[in-house]
Amino acid sequence: MEKSRRSFLKIISNILGGTLAAGILAPIIGLIIHPWLKETVYGTEDFIGIGKLDDFPVGLPKKVTVTSSKMDAWNIFEGLVMGSVWVIRQRDDSLKVFSTNCPHLGCGIDWVNDVSSFLCPCHEGVFDVNGKTISGPAPRDMYSYRTKVENNTVFVDYKNIT
Repeated sequence: MEKSRRSFLKIISNILGGTLAAGILAPIIGLIIHPWLKETVYGTEDFIGIGKLDDFPVGLPKKVTVTSSKMDAWNIFEGLVMGSVWVIRQRDDSLKVFSTNCPHLGCGIDWVNDVSSFLCPCHEGVFDVNGKTISGPAPRDMYSYRTKVENNTVFVDYKNIT
């Protein structure tokens, strides 16, 4: 009789100890495998809203700052500046969106109304309103981005340069 009582207490003790150990180990194991189960850094979505279609004049480039939000584990960063783009609205309301960086060495490109061209001050690169290289050392035309318009809001695919 004494032996069966000891066996019973031993079993109960092992069950309670195992339950307590599992209660302590489960969060630790979850913390270790969490990064593999869930994306912990996200944001800067593919298409980012940059304004209303009416904000962009037809035929005249407008420089726009691209901002997004990002979540890194438990921190949310709102209004994170990603960069900027040149937006040109066409007569048919289609859009051309170009990078503000020169394809030669990455210098900042500005629109100059007097000559109706984009100019790169570093090596005197010149691009027309369609982003085509007119002169200078740039090996290609200006980088561009895909766009879409939904509910009169302009979105740019800032992750992918074309």
